Amino acid sequence: MRAAGLEPLEPYSSRRQQAWRCRCTGCGRETAPSLNGILSGQGGCRHCADVRAAEARKTDPAVAAADMRAAGLEPLEPYATSMTPWRCRCTTCGSEVSPTLMKIRTGGGCRFCASHGFDLTAPARVYVMQHHEHNAVKVGIGGTAGRNERVNHHRRSGWALTQDWHFSTGVEAHAVEQAVLQHLREAGHGPYLNRDTMPNGWTETFDADLVTPDVLAALVETTIERLAGTQTPTAGRTILRPERWNVRSVTAVSRRRAATGETGRDQLPLF
Repeated sequence: MRAAGLEPLEPYSSRRQQAWRCRCTGCGRETAPSLNGILSGQGGCRHCADVRAAEARKTDPAVAAADMRAAGLEPLEPYATSMTPWRCRCTTCGSEVSPTLMKIRTGGGCRFCASHGFDLTAPARVYVMQHHEHNAVKVGIGGTAGRNERVNHHRRSGWALTQDWHFSTGVEAHAVEQAVLQHLREAGHGPYLNRDTMPNGWTETFDADLVTPDVLAALVETTIERLAGTQTPTAGRTILRPERWNVRSVTAVSRRRAATGETGRDQLPLF
C-alpha cells in the first residue's frame, strides 16, 4: 500500500478483496481500495487519478487560442479549461462573447453571428404563457418572425399568451428572461413539466398554483425596471442603461393580451 502512495489507517484484514481504509500521501484524502485492486494496477486514490487524467487531457493554451481564432474569436483573457467560459471578441461583428472551447470545437461560434437558433440581433420579446390543461405557466423569449418566432409554435400545443414585452434586439430579452428564471430558481421553483410533456422549453415552466400568470407577469415587469435602472420622464419614458449593459439601445413595450390578438405598435425607449 505504501508503495502505491497510501498509508493504511487500520490493520490489514487478511482478505485481499476487502476495502482497506488508507490516506493518500499525495493529496491527503482518505480512500479505501482493496489490496487486490492495488496489486492488479488499478491505482489507489481516485482523486489523484482524476487529476492526472485531467492534466493529460488539458489543451495547450497556444493550441486552444488557435482554435478560437480559427472560429473568428480573439481571446481577451488567458485560457483556463475547455469547459470554462472564455471571454473573446468576435473578429466579424466586434461583439464580446464567452463561449467554452468545447462548444467551439463542436461547431459553435459567435452567438451574434449565428445563422441558426435564437437571433440575438433581431427584434425579440419576452412572453408569459399559460396552459390550462397542464395547469402550468411559462416564461420565454422569442422573435416576431422567422426562426425567432416561438409564441405561435407554443399556441399550437395549447398554450395561451398572457402578456409579452417587445425589444429591439434579443440581447435584452435574453437578459430579462435569465434574471426572471434565476429569481424563481432561488425561490425554490423548479421546472414543472418534463421533456416528454413539452420537448422544447419545459425547463422554463412552473406550477400555476404556485406561480400564477399575473405573478409571473409582474415579476417580468419588475425585472425590466430593475435591470433598466434610473427612469427619466423625457420623450415618453426614457430609462437609462446601467454601465454593465454592454449592448446597443433597445425599445420595449408591454402589451396585455387583447381580444383581437394584434401586436401593439407603440414602443418606449428602454435601457
